[in-house]
Amino acid sequence: MLPFTAKIKARSLAEAGGYVRHTGEECLLVLNGSVEFYTEHYVPVILEVGDVIYIDSQMGHAVASVSEEPADVFWITLDP
Repeated sequence: MLPFTAKIKARSLAEAGGYVRHTGEECLLVLNGSVEFYTEHYVPVILEVGDVIYIDSQMGHAVASVSEEPADVFWITLDP
């Protein structure tokens, strides 16, 4: 398990560098601001403070801030 905090500065899927894929699972919790979470199989979703998303990391995914300032998130990556 790899828990960490991150400041999300990207403002779009392209600025985030496109989709990332890797083994394992991950969970993201929004601490401050708002983010748009992109996945290759689903419509992007807006997450606000306190919202959580849990995904299979093999599915392409990316995140971008949609708040005025960069967003802060708590991210946990589980790699078996």
